[in-house]
Amino acid sequence: MSQTQETQNSNYTVVSDINSLMAARAPKEHVIHVDPENESSIIKVWVKDLTFLKMQEAVKSFVSISADGGVDLDLAGYWKYMITECVERTEPQMSKGQLMGLNAHVGQQLTALLPQPQDLVAGPL
Repeated sequence: MSQTQETQNSNYTVVSDINSLMAARAPKEHVIHVDPENESSIIKVWVKDLTFLKMQEAVKSFVSISADGGVDLDLAGYWKYMITECVERTEPQMSKGQLMGLNAHVGQQLTALLPQPQDLVAGPL
C-alpha cells in the first residue's frame, strides 16, 4: 500500500490553518488578587505564550550540568527568565525590576500563570 493510500485510509486530517500551530501572538489578560483580605484589590497582568525554542532556551536559564555530571538548578534564574519573556505588561504599569521584587503572595500567583519548570524538564530537551 502506498503512503498516499495509507494517509487517505487513516483517521487523520492534515491541518489546513498553519496559524493554529504557532504560539499565540496576543497576550492573555489575567487578574491577580494582591490582598488576601480585600478581594477587590487587584493587578492585571498580560502573559504571552512562548515559542517552542524559547521554552528550550528557558531550560538553560536554570539548569547547569557540571563536567562530572552534577546538576545545579537555579529557580530564581528560571523565574527571572519567565517574567522577562512572558509578562508583556501590567496594570498598574510595573517595570521588570519591580516585578522581580513582588511579595511572596503576589509572586506565587504570577508564577502560577507562567510555564512551570517541571514541565520543561519533563519534555524533550
